[in-house]
Amino acid sequence: MSAAEPDLSAHVAARDAWARSARGPLALVNAQHVDRPQPVWPVAGQWAPAPGGLTVTASASDGVVVDGVPVDGTVLVAGDTAVVPSTVAFADGLAGTVQGSTLRVWDPTSDAVSRFARIDRFAPRSGGWVTAGRYEPRSGLEAPGHLTDAAGDPLPVAGTVETTVDGVPVRLTAVRSAPFHGRPRLQLIVQDATSSLPEDDPGSSYSMGRFLYLDEPDGAGDVALDWERLVLPPCAFSYQYACPVPPEENRIPVALTAGERHPVDAAGAVLH
Repeated sequence: MSAAEPDLSAHVAARDAWARSARGPLALVNAQHVDRPQPVWPVAGQWAPAPGGLTVTASASDGVVVDGVPVDGTVLVAGDTAVVPSTVAFADGLAGTVQGSTLRVWDPTSDAVSRFARIDRFAPRSGGWVTAGRYEPRSGLEAPGHLTDAAGDPLPVAGTVETTVDGVPVRLTAVRSAPFHGRPRLQLIVQDATSSLPEDDPGSSYSMGRFLYLDEPDGAGDVALDWERLVLPPCAFSYQYACPVPPEENRIPVALTAGERHPVDAAGAVLH
């Protein structure tokens, strides 16, 4: 754990808060690709592709508000790559954001948000579960075609991480992730022996795998892998996200009984 990261209890609380937040994965109720003029469920307006985002056509009575201004006609909704992406609000309390040519619709009172109790986790190991690893960067490489992000776009392969997990040596493909507190990070997308178990098995984790984030060294260097910080991907919470598929070399043949398992309701039933 680096000095800028919270301790495990704070990390757990932050993850639960993120899951149920207004822009958390449980609030995403639709992610609709817009490639021609069309309505988007469950919000008002006619949506169409446009350079830099989407346009919405609505009347004042529809209650669509873009960047704080009620829409009465056709306006541009700037996407996530704009210097200032647009914010969209709807009369029924829903909100919208544009990623590429996709309109994402967020409902902070969705059924999933209402049902959510916590992210169920494996019991922490006494003394933690950290393995030492070695990072080797790659240059000029493209991600394998099957290694994509939640939008289906290829992920940039950063290099490999070698470590030993319960006596089994592994060599994992690492992709470059968004910075954390200004520091570059690596992301490991992994499956393990717990991924193949039925979701009602107390030793199971989400079938499509989990993520582990590491500080990225400046060049080749040693890294620490804290398996207690394995986290669920957004697709574990909502069908509106696409799951990245772990590459073959990231399918670890041991049970990683650490970190997050499933999002659950108050009775402990898996939400998704």
